Amino acid sequence: VICNELISAMKNASNVLIMGHKWADFDAFGSAVGLARIAMYCGAKVNVVLNLSDRNLIGCRELVERERDFRGVFVDSAQALDLLETGTLVVVSDVSNFDNMEVQELAKRTEKLAVIDHHRKTREFEREPDIEYIEPSASSASELVAEMLEQVLPKDDLAPAEANALLAGITLDTKQFTKSTGTRTFSAAMYVRDRGADPTVVQDLFK
Repeated sequence: VICNELISAMKNASNVLIMGHKWADFDAFGSAVGLARIAMYCGAKVNVVLNLSDRNLIGCRELVERERDFRGVFVDSAQALDLLETGTLVVVSDVSNFDNMEVQELAKRTEKLAVIDHHRKTREFEREPDIEYIEPSASSASELVAEMLEQVLPKDDLAPAEANALLAGITLDTKQFTKSTGTRTFSAAMYVRDRGADPTVVQDLFK
């Protein structure tokens, strides 16, 4: 149901901006990449908002940017604010607290907001999102997004680089599948593995 709402919002948006939390980790990055793929599937113009100088994300960003669809997709906060317009949909993943969002001004100023997170909500929203999917039983935001992708995306539409980003997110938040794992976690991991995710590549990203 949430996935259908999100797809409908993406199709109706003039453009889509996706962001995670400040000092994004692999889960924020992987889930944002997966959401960007859903937006591309919807035919939406999409950008992912990141701190482009964050050394921790350079490896995974370069990996994903080798995919033609992702060239020019990653933007910094200043570029993102320039891209904000009347019909923009802002999607926030792996965080629900406005203070911790990559660019909280985007979430405050946009007319349409979606929040997808696996952390328990600790405080009320400063403004209610139009779409809210907060699922504390999930291991990671990447797990939630992988489930969405499995529901809607044709099999060959997810590139191995994108699958690796999602697997890195799940691997990080489960501490190498030793914490907060359930059958859904392994099902999501199996899905991205089937789409070309390579545990060896993921381990190289961690190094």
